[in-house]
Amino acid sequence: MDRQIVYPGQIPLETDLLNTNRNTMVALAKLAAAMLGSATIVNGLACVPTSPASLQVSVSPGEMYALAALDATAYSSLAADSTHNILKQGISLDAVTLSCPAPATAGQSVNYLIQATYLDSDSGLVALPYYNASNPAQAWSGPGNTGAQQATVRKGIVNISVKPGVAAPSGTQTTPAADAGYTGLWVVTVANGQSTIAAANISQAANAPILPTDLVHAIQQSAMTVAADTGAANVYAVSYSPAITALADGMVLWFKAKTSNTGASTLNVNGLGAVPLVGGAHSALQGGEIIAAGRCQVVYRADIASWVLIECTGGALQVTPGTQSSHAVTVVQAAGVVGQVRNLKMNVAAASATATLTADEIIVESALGGARYCLANFNKTINLAATGAGGMDTGSPPANGYVALYAIYNPATGGSALLASNATAAAAPNVYGGANMPAGYTASALVSVWPTNAGGQFAAAAQIDRSVYFAPIQVLSTTATVSTPAALNIAAAVPANARTWTATGTTSNVTAGVGSFLTVAANTGQVGQRFISQTSPANGAGINVSLSDVLIQTPQTTYYTNTGSGAIGAVNITQYTF
Repeated sequence: MDRQIVYPGQIPLETDLLNTNRNTMVALAKLAAAMLGSATIVNGLACVPTSPASLQVSVSPGEMYALAALDATAYSSLAADSTHNILKQGISLDAVTLSCPAPATAGQSVNYLIQATYLDSDSGLVALPYYNASNPAQAWSGPGNTGAQQATVRKGIVNISVKPGVAAPSGTQTTPAADAGYTGLWVVTVANGQSTIAAANISQAANAPILPTDLVHAIQQSAMTVAADTGAANVYAVSYSPAITALADGMVLWFKAKTSNTGASTLNVNGLGAVPLVGGAHSALQGGEIIAAGRCQVVYRADIASWVLIECTGGALQVTPGTQSSHAVTVVQAAGVVGQVRNLKMNVAAASATATLTADEIIVESALGGARYCLANFNKTINLAATGAGGMDTGSPPANGYVALYAIYNPATGGSALLASNATAAAAPNVYGGANMPAGYTASALVSVWPTNAGGQFAAAAQIDRSVYFAPIQVLSTTATVSTPAALNIAAAVPANARTWTATGTTSNVTAGVGSFLTVAANTGQVGQRFISQTSPANGAGINVSLSDVLIQTPQTTYYTNTGSGAIGAVNITQYTF
């Protein structure tokens, strides 16, 4: 900051005082520019309805900071200096009232632009006393005793005016552009027949450079970098005040989303143009990363000409595939497939409404291909007499049917449970698909399909991983000759989810020296055939053989043949996998 020097005994000059004023103004201007930059900035100057309401508005006191010549005209004895521009401060200490009359034509509206500019204003006109050398006791009035008045103060003011637009049918009227040298601050919309202006008729002009509050509190509240989205789903538009005039690498902004995204999205900041909005992996958004009313943080990367969504509160987060042990993983990276288990066990020694299922690990998903979770050290009890988590999903368990057991998981609380569902009539899906999932549970996996007795209890059985074992259930006993593969219903022993079955097969003859032959297979083409044959010289001789892992292609159905003179064939199922 420059300072004038004066000396004892020196005859002071008017330029000493003038330069002191000018130097102070320059110093404050440079400090303001260091804080605010060189672009026009407004503090205050709020536009509000008059009280009582009328067809006028009141512009509150405030300040405008704008680049202007150091002195466009001579400042007393100091010559004009229009070579140097500084950030000058224009001050409006009093409210300014402006008229905004309604258009005369029915159905029309008009937009008024409240605009402002900085001006140097010389005022305080006074006929100043001057030294009279011929009679020092009698001062001259004005220079040369002419009585002429001279300005005594050079004010920095805000010149505020209203510029009317062209009236047009309501909804089609446009806001006029600011006059040269002026900055648009507010838009006032008035319709034909309107007699008063309300706050709803006043809006901030596009890109108006108005500080949201004083600088300290604006920084504390992030008021200059937080704004509300006014766009649509996938097409986000946000205006910040003061207006952002150019995108800069590393710029970080926040906005409140108006709508959720459903796919790839763009972001338009202060009308600078739609720019791709990508996720943390620099890939296009897929949907669900932004939710309505979520607070979104974005950072601009100039090298990829994109906004990167750092986070949206409540939204899904896009990450790159993890490469280290502590990295986050993508959904498709998560290990395992739904229903995959390690060391799953369940045992019902005698028919009961309750049972306990344990496993070292179970993989559950929100949907096939959806969010995947691994449940460790699973140990849960289920009661078929209850409903909800730990019981039936709805209704009562079936009699002499099957129940599907699902491991269910609540990601918000980390809670898990078992849920039973009637699986008698059709195969149960690998992820629970019913309408009665307990609240908060969003992921599941089919971990068992268990037979029930006549009382709707768990039948006596045991399960290891995805195999269920039980006492023999006879599904075939015949002496009829069946030469061509015939369908055999095995629903009494296996559920619709069963993939294979294992049984004890028996074949015996009734005529000495005539053999017998029994086959089972997945279809009429004898795919996956298992067979038993025997030839004995004695009548009634037979043989028992294990028929293991017989493939099921049609749910709860197998195909068999039984040949030989009066041959007796029997099948007793003891196990199925699902």
